[in-house]
Amino acid sequence: MHFISPAIDIVLISAVLVAASRLLERRFVDKKKMKESQQRMKEKQKQIKDLMQRSDEKSKQDATRMQQEMLQEMSENMQGSLNYMMVSLPVFLVAFFFLGQLYGGKIFEAPFPLPQFHGFSIINPFSWVPVGIGTETGYLRWYFISYLIISILLGIAMKIASRVRTGGAGEVTSDAK
Repeated sequence: MHFISPAIDIVLISAVLVAASRLLERRFVDKKKMKESQQRMKEKQKQIKDLMQRSDEKSKQDATRMQQEMLQEMSENMQGSLNYMMVSLPVFLVAFFFLGQLYGGKIFEAPFPLPQFHGFSIINPFSWVPVGIGTETGYLRWYFISYLIISILLGIAMKIASRVRTGGAGEVTSDAK
């Protein structure tokens, strides 16, 4: 059973999952706080390295204290990511269950040609090479391709929207300096 066509249905489901994933990520992971934390940890790592090169006891105690602070900060960062995964995993498992029930074992036409693999195995790298191009596909491959494309497009759109909101003065990354 499909609603519009298997390809369009799966694209719509992928879009919903991409949006849900982004919303959950925003809810549980504060990227700005995480970036600031990473910067602080880089600075602390440099300080720890300098302190460890010294031979006095106070320097070693300071280094140990800073390492404990870093572990605490890393733990706080990991907590948000763990919460995100614990909430998003059931959402994706339910979606995969329904996708499998609706489209499992069915072959349908994709709107554009895709690489074809025969005997694909994650363990065998030689099976990772496509053997041709065709439009026939199953739901799982089409889901992953749709999810990837939609995720990239949404990321670009969000970056553009962010720059428009900030008046084009986006953050300068270390690559652009």
